[in-house]
Amino acid sequence: MTRALARGDRVFIRHPDPDDATAFVAAARRSRRLHGAWVQAPDTPEAFDGYIRRSRRADQACFLICRSNGGDIAGVANVSAIVRGAFQSAFLGYYAFTPHARKGYLRDGLELTVRYAFERIDLHRLEANVRPENVASVQLIRSLGFEPRARSPRHLYLDGDWRDHVGYIRLREPSRPVVGASGGVTLHDVAADDCGALLELRVRRDQRTFVDDIAEYLSICLLEMTWQPLAIRAGGELIGFVMWSRSTTDGSYWIGGFQIDRRHQRRGYGRSALTALIEALRAKPACRQIVLTYLPRNHVARRLYASLGFVRDGEMLGDEVVARLAVTPRAGRRA
Repeated sequence: MTRALARGDRVFIRHPDPDDATAFVAAARRSRRLHGAWVQAPDTPEAFDGYIRRSRRADQACFLICRSNGGDIAGVANVSAIVRGAFQSAFLGYYAFTPHARKGYLRDGLELTVRYAFERIDLHRLEANVRPENVASVQLIRSLGFEPRARSPRHLYLDGDWRDHVGYIRLREPSRPVVGASGGVTLHDVAADDCGALLELRVRRDQRTFVDDIAEYLSICLLEMTWQPLAIRAGGELIGFVMWSRSTTDGSYWIGGFQIDRRHQRRGYGRSALTALIEALRAKPACRQIVLTYLPRNHVARRLYASLGFVRDGEMLGDEVVARLAVTPRAGRRA
């Protein structure tokens, strides 16, 4: 048996060993019903031998999650397709074994694995691809701080067909990187633990006909994967939401879903947030124009956008006015 690489209160992780063959294959076989269509664990001696060979490659790091009490194999975590150099990235796969599923052992082991991958393997980024209908796995990976970033149609061939997956990402940095900042307001990529606070945000009653619920915007960001959601913070507190996208037609950048919580309005936060986002978009490749829309009767939005340089040209998108901001590239920046 290989030595423990990291220990927690209830589990430890170690590399698999050829001597694990009997116990591993038996665990995989008794877990077939648990794994169902989600996982294809090595459940023959030949498949396990192949798993051991793969685990010894330089681009792989495989871990058994073992119970501290008795050393039983409770689950597996695999860090695969490790890419070095400027990327320092890999994929994370995982599964539990019967009778140890749904008891927290897998989550405990994944916490150790993720920490080991960042601190000992020196990775910057981990990605876990999860089928969106696998609710338990989605809840597990999000509880570990992974955030949805990309939907991949027909990504893997499983259970007799090509299945869609959603890529969940976690970076090594413990703090949220700042996307943009202005006037005491900062913009951050939406993290998994932001969702509760975002869903509690409310605009004033007279503004409710002008914006949709944030839940709808977040759904658009997740399902369409063309909009990037941002959390707006002031003094560390989450106070608003906005999202941006780049047009595949003409390369222009679009702003949507913008709102500030009613408790934080009339303090200049909205202007600061938009200023921060405009500057962040201005720094992106080939940014020449930023576009947004608003309902004609939303006079507050019209005045705010006009004051920031957005100009109406008579175009309408549905029942909304289109306003555009011409962007001057920063000095020294190449398109």
